[in-house]
Amino acid sequence: MRKMLFAALYLAAALPAAAADAQAPTLWQERFFWDALLTARDRLARQQSDPMMIPVMKAIAGQVAQQVANLAQIHQYVKAQGDNLRYAYAQPDPQASLDTIINNFETLTTGCDQVRQNLYYLTARQRIAQSQALPDPEMYQTGLLILGQVQQLQLTLNALFIDMSAVRGLVVENNWANDKNFGHKTEELMRSVVRVQDSVFAVYNSGYELAMRCR
Repeated sequence: MRKMLFAALYLAAALPAAAADAQAPTLWQERFFWDALLTARDRLARQQSDPMMIPVMKAIAGQVAQQVANLAQIHQYVKAQGDNLRYAYAQPDPQASLDTIINNFETLTTGCDQVRQNLYYLTARQRIAQSQALPDPEMYQTGLLILGQVQQLQLTLNALFIDMSAVRGLVVENNWANDKNFGHKTEELMRSVVRVQDSVFAVYNSGYELAMRCR
């Protein structure tokens, strides 16, 4: 059996969007901490949109696309664990193989959690951009681009959930070979996959409202 320890997985999946590129376009509001003047700044922003609005929206679309790629990578690794489990359970003593798989589960859990955090960060960026959105054809098309990437994100998550459910089913069917920690790590990964859904809803809702304000 190939032993796959995906220690580098969450480095690709998990670069926090805030720190991914120091030169990435930002709205002026993102350079300020929350203070009592933020409401007044919002009113001013509604009168005249930030000149970086479209570059920021395009950057957000690209960052959502990166999360799609990250989630697709996690999905492929989850499918590989199904093959690894079938191999392990066919052995008279599967413990050595299961020790490797449990490490993979931990890494995949970290990757899912990081994707979820990145999506919440992008949700916050879109909420800030909403206060500066104006009816504009180019802004609206860029908003639709964001929603298109979120749609791909949802489809990827659906596929990941189906294959993770199959992996969990294998573990349950072969409980004779598992210790309590292995079962716990399996459930932990399953929960992390499911929890990504909330962040997908959040980034979609904020993206939809942003696009409608630009319509």
